[in-house]
Parts: sequence; structure tokens; C-alpha cells
Amino acid sequence: MTDSTRPPVPYPADTRAKGWRFELDLEQIDQSDTWALTPVELRPWLLMVWAAAWRQTPCGSLPDDDALIAVRIGMKASVFTKHRTALLRGFWKADDGRLYHDTISHRVSEMLAARDKERNRKTAYRQRKEAEKSGKDVGVPGLSHGTTTGHTGDSGGSDGTRTSTSTSNKNKNLSVPNGTDADASSGLTPHDAIFQIGVPWLVSHAGSEVKESNIRSMLGGAEKHLGAEGAWQLVQDCMRVKPFEPVAWVAGAINERKKVASSQTRRKSSDRNDRSAAAAAIFGTGNSQGEVIDV
Repeated sequence: MTDSTRPPVPYPADTRAKGWRFELDLEQIDQSDTWALTPVELRPWLLMVWAAAWRQTPCGSLPDDDALIAVRIGMKASVFTKHRTALLRGFWKADDGRLYHDTISHRVSEMLAARDKERNRKTAYRQRKEAEKSGKDVGVPGLSHGTTTGHTGDSGGSDGTRTSTSTSNKNKNLSVPNGTDADASSGLTPHDAIFQIGVPWLVSHAGSEVKESNIRSMLGGAEKHLGAEGAWQLVQDCMRVKPFEPVAWVAGAINERKKVASSQTRRKSSDRNDRSAAAAAIFGTGNSQGEVIDV
């Protein structure tokens, strides 16, 4: 088969992962014919072949060269050639002369679609901000984030994770990281900022397998343990750091800050008890059981 009669490359030749995670569907792998037909001792090498393809350019492809593939996965060329049929099962050659796999190519297409969605969201946001500056009516709420996911307009009283906030926060201007959609947070309470800004931001930066409901629940827990202002500060820190896995980063930060808050609470309680004991010794307060009055 000549190059002109081979299937076309499924996406642009310069497509790269650029740090995008390569996600494996373990259930799909376990049920696949390739996995079933591959000897147990070769299955780790099969995963290495897929991972090597993900890091190539174009993303998800391999060179049609046994020696190059073998060196990429750390296997002797002679051993790879011996097991080539099993390790490259499902791969096909495109008109660029490289090898592609339908399942991996599908993951690449999902990655490109997510990038396009994020690019369009940012473009719409910039256009909306430009229109607002010029005084034009853009016909959308100021807090719309240009995405069909993560809308939290109903996160007010009906949100199961809502906690009370003091009236002093009602018109408090909230600082936000530069370069985020949170520039429109002026006038929001910390609680509202968490669910109207933090949730959509995390949804747009997390992997597709992370559900919005789980993110809302996680931030609701953060608000419960850290308070609305503490939880909002945590979200802002995440926006500034922009970690590779923001949801995992937030979850870890919640646990760390809970420990700090708990330690501070215990220290304040200890200080209060020490003051009470001192007052009892000086003024003779307390009863026969040794109880003291806090002053």
C-alpha cells in the first residue's frame, strides 16, 4: 500500500500532549481483545508502548521503526521484534508513514476538543470584557464565564454546601488572581465567590472524569472547616499556583489548613484556660471542684 492510499493522519502533524495527562480506562483495557491476547509478562511493555506513543509528535503515534520503538520503551530491539505483533496490535499506518491506534487517537481528539473549548471560553470572556469597557450591551450577566459547564447560579440558598456569612461581607471587594475569569468578583461574598468563580474554574481545569458535584462538595467541606474567607483564599491560591492537578491540590491544601486551624484553636483554648487558672489563683474564684471562671 502506497502512502497515497493509506488512511489520512487523524489530526495535525504538530499535535503534542504538552503535559496533558494520558488517561487509561482500566475497565476498557481489561475487556479489550489486545489485553486478553497479550501474555501476562508482556502486558507492562504494552502499557509502555502506549505511553511512548502519547509522548511522540504527533501525539499518540509511533515511528514505523522497531529499533526506535524499542529504545523508547527500554526494551532490547531483538526482543521487541520478536513480540512486535502482540505489542503493536491495533496500530495502523497512516499516510505520513507513522503508526496510530484508534483508542489512543480518540484520547488525543478529546484533548484537542477540551483545548478548543477552553480557548473559545477565554476568547468569549475577553470579548465580553472589551464590550463592557466600551459600554456596549453584551447581553450576558457579568458573572457568566462563557462555558456550558460549572454554572452555579443556583448555589445560593438552595446549595447544600452553603454556610452562613456575616453581613459585613455582603459588599466586600474580593481580590482575585490576574488572568482568571474572577475579575468580576467585586461585590460578592466569599461564599458566592467560591461557588460562582471557584467551582467553574476548577471544572474547566480539572480532567473530564471529575464531576462538578464532587468539586462543589469538596469546596463546601473547605468552607465548613476553614470558613468562607479561608476557603475562598484557598481557591485563589490554587488559581495563582495553577497546579497540574488542581482538584488534588485543593484537597491536600484543605487537609493541611485544617490541621493549622485546629492547632490554632487548641492553642487559643489552652491560653484561655491558663488565664482562667491565673485569675482563680489571684482572686480566689472557682469552687471546691477546682472550676474557674473565664475572664
